[in-house]
Amino acid sequence: MKAARARAVLAGALILAWLLGTHRATASSDPRLALLPPLALISLLLLPGLCRGHRRSWLLWLLLTLALLALLPLHLAALPMDLLPALLPALAATAFGASLRRGREPLITRFARISEGAAALTDAAAARYTRAVTAAWTLLLAAMALVALLLITLAVPGGLLAMAGAASPWPLPRAWWGLWSSAIAYAVLGAALVLEYVLRRWLLPQAPRNGFVAFARALATHWPASKQRP
Repeated sequence: MKAARARAVLAGALILAWLLGTHRATASSDPRLALLPPLALISLLLLPGLCRGHRRSWLLWLLLTLALLALLPLHLAALPMDLLPALLPALAATAFGASLRRGREPLITRFARISEGAAALTDAAAARYTRAVTAAWTLLLAAMALVALLLITLAVPGGLLAMAGAASPWPLPRAWWGLWSSAIAYAVLGAALVLEYVLRRWLLPQAPRNGFVAFARALATHWPASKQRP
C-alpha cells in the first residue's frame, strides 16, 4: 500500500512537472527548458517499471534522456515538446482503435468492467454503447492529433516547415498552436467527457452512477492486473 501511494505521489509530481514545465518552456527562450516536459512524460510512462527496478525500463529511460540531450547541440531541443500535442492524442487514438479489433475488448468496455464490475456489461445495450464510445474517442483523438500537427507544421515562426528551411504555404501564427495545445485541446477533451456523461445518463439510465473519484481509484488499483476479454 505504501509503495502504491509513493508511486501515486511520484506520478502526480511528474504530471505537475510536465504541465508547469510546458508553461515555463513556452514563456522562455532557454532551449534546455524545452527538454523538461518530454523528460517528465517519459518518466511518467516508464514509472511502473522504474519503481520496480526493471533494467529494461531504466535502460530505455537512459537512452531516451540521452537522445533528448543530443538535440541541444543540433538546435532541435524544442522539437519533442512541439510534437507532444500531436503525438499524445495519436498514441491514445491508436490504443483506442486497436482495442476495437476482432477478439479484443474495447477500452471503454474495459474501463467499465474494472470500475463497475463485469455484471454491468451483461446488458447488450451497455456493451454496444461502450464499443461505440471507444470508436468515438478514437476518431476524436485522431482529429485532435491532426489539428495539432497541422498547426505546428504551418506555424511561423518555428514551425516544422520553417525548421526544415521550407516556406509555409499557409503561414499560421505560432500562437495558434500554443493556444490549441495549452487551452483549446483540454477544453475539447473536457467537453467530450461532459457530453459522454450526459449521453450515458440518457441512453443507459440503468448504468451505475459511480463518481469520478471512485472510477479513478478502481482504475488505478485494478488496471495493471486486468486482462483483455474477447
